[in-house]
Parts: sequence; structure tokens; C-alpha cells
Amino acid sequence: MFDLRGIYEFRHRILSIGLPAFVSRSTLALWGILSIFIIRVLPEEAYAVYAVTRAIEMIGVLIGGGFIQQALIKMASEGDGTREHELANAGIMLSLAFAFLSGGLLIATGGIMGRFYDTLDLTGIPVLLAGIVVSGTISGIPRALLLTRHRMKDVMYSDILQLAVRGGIIGVLILQGSLSTSHQIFMAIIISNICAFFVSLAIAKRFCFRDAALRLTPVRQVMGFALFSLGTAMANFIYTSTDMLMLGKLAPADIAPYGAVRSLTALTLVVLEAGNMVLLPLLSRMWMQGQRHLVIARVWSSVLLAEVIMLPVVAAFVLFPRQIMNLVYSGKYDDGWPVLLVLGALIVVRPMGSFFSTVSLAVGKPQYSMYSVGISAIVNVGLNFLLIRSYGGLGAALATAAAVILGTVWITWVILRHVEKADCLLLDGGTRN
Repeated sequence: MFDLRGIYEFRHRILSIGLPAFVSRSTLALWGILSIFIIRVLPEEAYAVYAVTRAIEMIGVLIGGGFIQQALIKMASEGDGTREHELANAGIMLSLAFAFLSGGLLIATGGIMGRFYDTLDLTGIPVLLAGIVVSGTISGIPRALLLTRHRMKDVMYSDILQLAVRGGIIGVLILQGSLSTSHQIFMAIIISNICAFFVSLAIAKRFCFRDAALRLTPVRQVMGFALFSLGTAMANFIYTSTDMLMLGKLAPADIAPYGAVRSLTALTLVVLEAGNMVLLPLLSRMWMQGQRHLVIARVWSSVLLAEVIMLPVVAAFVLFPRQIMNLVYSGKYDDGWPVLLVLGALIVVRPMGSFFSTVSLAVGKPQYSMYSVGISAIVNVGLNFLLIRSYGGLGAALATAAAVILGTVWITWVILRHVEKADCLLLDGGTRN
């Protein structure tokens, strides 16, 4: 099941591509570490605003072109011909259109947002969220083009710059003792997105295919694939952000400690992000070139590597949750240790669900990922309603754990079955696509 020999034989290739991807995604972990200091410095009311509006920002970014860029990476990485160039241009155009649409919607619905969270001061937040959506989508376009060609080192440089700008601004504000609102954090993110865009564009301009036509057929193809990605992203948002949104309404006292735990456990997701950066274009190309028998072996090997890397952190979270919360947050959120215990243990399950979801995209079956996340979302929302009122943050953590485990089991089963059937079809003389 695990291709250990393949890992050894391709160890240099893994390092040359995987290491830059890991460093690139490690910028998220470093931002997570800085977020710990942000949590410690911000007044509790200001952090509650930041935690809730970050969830709103996530959905804005997804609707604003994030789901299109996933389709762009998958379809443009399948080859280097006219077809792929036209698909890339279609993805760029659609990303820009949805970015401005999402930004406009955030501004237009700012009043509704403020009335719903009437206990939080959201003045000026919708405009800043719109700025993050537009700048983030625009900066992500050249980055996506680099990923289609496995230019991981170039992506790494852009991501490091983005972290340096954003972290530098926040770091100065913390040292000066002047970081007091979420507005300052969002402005730093916008500035860093703009800087990353210009650097990525300078590197990726030779992958911008200006001579390729912008035709309706590629637009339809990208949009057709992306709609499933949107469905997956929306369902994923529901089951990863419903807890924060519902805590904000049903148990507002638990927002800050729960958000603190989420920030801490999110540090491990850098491993999954790095793996998926490499796997999506790699598996897409392998599938289109008929190397289907190697796809599952690559995925299981990736799961194994991720588990080995994350195991020490998981063990620490599970064995010493109270001590870690006290050490990291200086006693500010000690009562969040049961949440850390649950979400820390859940990390063991995440590589399998994440990587097999990526396989569903690579083999041209994004609906499988959408169904998996949809199942998780339904379970999570239902359990949140049942558990948050009685158990607060711990109830939200238990609901998330149940949803993730169920979704992981389903996506793994359906992908293994699909690839097996595809192999049989190919051996019997069927088509490769």
C-alpha cells in the first residue's frame, strides 16, 4: 500500500519540489505563531471581532475566485499545449470577475453583518474584507500559474515575501504597543497581498499566455469544474467555520479560547498544504498520461510522510494539552485545554481526508470531494446545534471531530473504488480520460 521504495528512489526529487513547498506553506505556520502573539496582545473584544470576521473573510475569498484558481491549477497543469493555455486564460478571467463580485457583495451586506453581530463593533470591517478578497485573488493568479509548472521555489519566494511584509507590519505594531484592533491586521494583509502580486507576476509573466485565445468553450470547461470546487469550498466553510459563527451567537464567552486553540492546531496544516501543492499538478499529469496504477501509491506514501512529520506535535497536544495552553497563552486561555485535546487528536485523521480529496480533483471527479465535505457539513451543523448550547467550545470540537472522521472515511472509500474501476476499464481497452 505504501510505496516506500518509491519514496527512497525519488528522495532527491521529493526534496527539490517538496522542500520548497514545505517552506512555502511554513509561512502559514509562522503566521500562526505570530497570531499567538496577536491573541495575547489584542483586547478580548477586539480578538472576538477578528475571529468572527476571519470566518467571513474565508467565504469571501472562496467566492471571490479561490474556487476558480483550484480549477485553473488542475486543468492548466495537464499539459503545455494550446488547450491548457486557453484554459489558463479562462481561469484568470473568471477569477478576476468573481473577485470583484465578492468584494462588492461584502460591502453591500456590511449593514446586515453588523446587525447580526450586534454585540461586536464591525465598523469599517466590510470594506477591509473586500480589499482582502480582491487583493488576495489577484495575487493568487500568478502564483497559480507557477504551481501548474511545479515552480515551487518561485512560489516559496513570493510566500516568504508576503509573510515578511505582513509579519513585519504586525510585529512593529506589537513592539510599539499600538496593536489594538482587527483593522490594523487586515490592512497589513492587504498590503502584503499587493507586494506578493508584483513579485509573483515578475516571475510568472512568461507563463501568461497572451497569444492564447479567450474562447467560450474553455471558459465553460473551467467553470464546470470550478462549480464543484465551489460546492466543496462552501461545504468546507460550513463545517470549518460554523463552529466560530455559532459560538459567536450561542456561546460568545468561548469564542476567544476556542479561536486560540484553532490557531494553535492550524500550525500542523502546513504539512497538508505543502503536500497538496505538489500532489494536485503531479497527480493530474499522471492521470492524463495513463499512469493510474501509480496514483494511489503516491497518495498513501504522502499520507505516511505527513503522519510521521506531524506525530510529535499530535502527541504533545494529546498528552499535555493543559500545560501547552498555559505555556503558549500565559494562562489566558487555560480553560480551552479540552478543546485542544480533541482537535489535537483529530490531526491524525486529516492527512488521509485531505490528500484523497486532492485525488478526486486530479482524476477529474471533483464531485466526490464535494459530496464528502457536504456529508461532513451536514453532520457538523447538526451536532453544533445539539452540542454548543450545552458544552460550548468543547461541543463544537466534538462536532468537528465527528464530521471530519466521517468525511474522511467516505472520500477514501469512494476514491479507491473509482481508481480500481478506472484501471480495469483501461486494461479492457477503455478510454484514458
